[in-house]
Formats: sequence, structure tokens, C-alpha cells
Amino acid sequence: MAEYLVVSDAVSPVCDGEDALSVAGLARALVASKHRVTVLSLAAPEAVARVPGMARRLRTVGVAAGGAPFEVPLYEGRVPLSQAELYVLGTPVGNRGHVASVLATAAASLHKDGLLKPDVLIAWGDTAAESLATVNAEHSMFVLPTGLSGRPLGADEREALGPNAALDALASDSLTVLGAVGADTVVVPSPSSRATLERDPALAERASDQPLVAVRFGCDEAPHDPSSDPALPAVYGPDAPGGKAESRRLLARKTSLALGPRTLLLTTPPLSAARGGKALVEALARVVRLDVAVAVPAGGERALTDQVAVLGIEHPGKIAVVPDAGPSGQRAVLAGADAVLLTDVDDHTGRPAGLALRYGVLPLVPEAGADADYLVDYDSASGTGCALLYSRVEPFELEGAVRRALALRANADAWQSLVKALMTSAPRWSATAAMLEALEPPPEVAAAVAT
Repeated sequence: MAEYLVVSDAVSPVCDGEDALSVAGLARALVASKHRVTVLSLAAPEAVARVPGMARRLRTVGVAAGGAPFEVPLYEGRVPLSQAELYVLGTPVGNRGHVASVLATAAASLHKDGLLKPDVLIAWGDTAAESLATVNAEHSMFVLPTGLSGRPLGADEREALGPNAALDALASDSLTVLGAVGADTVVVPSPSSRATLERDPALAERASDQPLVAVRFGCDEAPHDPSSDPALPAVYGPDAPGGKAESRRLLARKTSLALGPRTLLLTTPPLSAARGGKALVEALARVVRLDVAVAVPAGGERALTDQVAVLGIEHPGKIAVVPDAGPSGQRAVLAGADAVLLTDVDDHTGRPAGLALRYGVLPLVPEAGADADYLVDYDSASGTGCALLYSRVEPFELEGAVRRALALRANADAWQSLVKALMTSAPRWSATAAMLEALEPPPEVAAAVAT
């Protein structure tokens, strides 16, 4: 059993967002592997006060930002659904330099006082990079959750970071450089991101023998569990898939989409021009002539969403914009859908496709980035595969992928088997935790390093 410390600028339940959920998911998985886990993060005091179970400790913690010391309150609780200990610094969240300095100086203070005694330190994201230099651990990992290096610090961020000998010695304004140099191992979410970062000047400063490791991240953290997700009208899972059909019916009723027994109910992410949104809208205009109904979540770029709304007027019952209800509403859309059309060729995480699998939704993805790294194109003859891959983000290619999905949906028995297989193939944090455990040095090596 090892003692893990995860340092991150956001963690659920005191913060929202993908990173916050991912940190909680990893912490829970490490605890399930019989490790002791502490997460150190920060949030505005009013946000922490709204979370049940977070107790304010009597002591404060000395931190610094912009070279000036000050005290912040310390809150203690548990990471959701696990026994991982959670320490949250109650301070307004500033720019990246401010956050990096507060996290690093707080970690140093708590380490000095004996509250943090990690065997393994995981610095999650750029803003945790400086903690690698302030906390001693037998093994340290620097995780780039987006699979890309962060942008250089601006003048205001550099000022908030304050005097930093490590960055000054490197003649750099990049927290990624600081993390890459300070860690024993750099972890990224996919082989495609590893290939990109191997050419990135931000990682050129690291030691030549320092590993840059691709580890697939999970996506089964709460609330992303169709068997218990409170946002779903009916829960379901691989062994009890009935709620999936009910979610489909209710989504169709909410959006006034007309569904037949073989209709493919397709969804997309919120539309973005930078992520193939224009080609996606053109493809939707073509596929609505097929036995396909389309539910597009609002919340994307206004011009593209308006074009979809016009298509909905021209093709009633075939395509609709689902009013934006935040993350919970988007999960309900995903639960009701049969397939999701993804068009981001620069995705180095694979998380959107992984979440689709989690909810039994067939991902239609470009053969690029993390999706190409991890997803296997479905083969009807063998019944293997967990996605439909297409070569380029062009209307004709997207239409072809939808036609393939429609053909699969037409066989009811084969489709039900496929939906179960999709749910079981979703990436899990337990596998991520096992891969991170394998990166730790053997005990005899760690002992030698310590001496």
C-alpha cells in the first residue's frame, strides 16, 4: 500500500468540470486498489461552504502569491464515494500563476507539518507543476490531462507566481516546462498526444531518460454511471438495459422527434466551428432524409445552432435542438441516443467517445487523435469493435458513417448485443490506476533513491 498525494486546481464535489470529475475518479480508483490517497485542491470559500460534509479545520495554512505570504482556511472532507481524504484551500481562484503558487506553498506547509507524507505525488495539470519542487516523494508524476502543453504565462500570471528559482533557472515562462523537469514521469492521455508532445519545445528540457507515458484515462466517475445517474429518466446497465429504451422514448417525446422501430436516434456535441461544426451541419442536412432523427444539444456556437434550428423547421420530427440544461441535460440526451457523431480531429483524450460508450452509445469518430489510438472499427462479420471510424471530417464521410450506423440499427437483436458490448468496453479508472501503479519504481529502487 502506498500513500498518494494528488495536487490539482479543481476536484469534485467542490468544483465542476471534466478535470474535477477526473481527479475524483482517479482518487476513488486508487483507494479501491488499497492505497491511501489525499487530494489537495482549492476553491472559493463560498463554494466550499455549499458542499455537505466539508468541515473547516481550526488551523489555517500559510501560502504565498506574488511573493507575498498570507493565510487561508483549510477545509477537510472526503472525495465522493471513496475514502480518499480531501483538503481544500479556501481562497478565491486567481490566474494560473496565483493558483500554482498557492498550491505549491500550501503543499510545502502541510508537508512540513506532517499532514502530507506521500510516497507518490501526482501533479495534475500545469497549475500543480510547482508542487513537484516543494514536496518530497519517492516517485512523482506530472499529468497533462488535455494531452497538450499549457500556454506560456502572461505577465500578470508570472507576477502572481512570484519569484521562482526553478523557472528562472530554466529561463522559461512555461509551467509545463517546470512540471516536465520536476517529475520522474510525465503522463499523457493517449499515444497521439505523446507523439505531439515529443516534438514540443516545452518538454525538450526534461532528462533524456525520463519517460513520457501514454495512459488511457477512465470515464466511469460519478455521475457518469447510467445505473445510478440522477439526470436520467430511467437507469440502466449492461445487465439491465431496459432503461435505455425508456430514455430514448422520453428524449423523442421531449424533442418531438418521430421514431420508428428502426430509426437511428443520433446526437452530437454542442456545435463548434473549430471542431468540424460546419461539415457536421451540412451532413445533418443530408442524413435527415434517411430513417434518422437528430437531437443536437444547445450551448454551442449560435450561428451553427441556428442553422440546425432552421433544419428542424424544414424537417419537422427529424431534427431538433435540445434546450441547454447544462451537463445533466447533456447526459440525458446521451442516454437517449443510439449514436453520437464526433468531429474533433484534435482530441487527444478520447473522453467524449469514452463517455458515449459508458452510456451505450455508438461513437462515430474521425480516424485521428485518441479515438484512432483506442477505438476499434466495428466489424459486422465478427461482431467485434466499439465504434465506426471515418477518414476525414467532410459531409460525405460523415453521411457514410451515419449510413453504416443506420444499417446496424436495423438489426434489433444484433443492436441490443452491441449496446451491451459498448457499455462494458468503456474505459475505467481502475485500469488507469493500475497503469499508474506500474509506473512506480520497485521498493528496492525507491529505497536506493531515498538514500
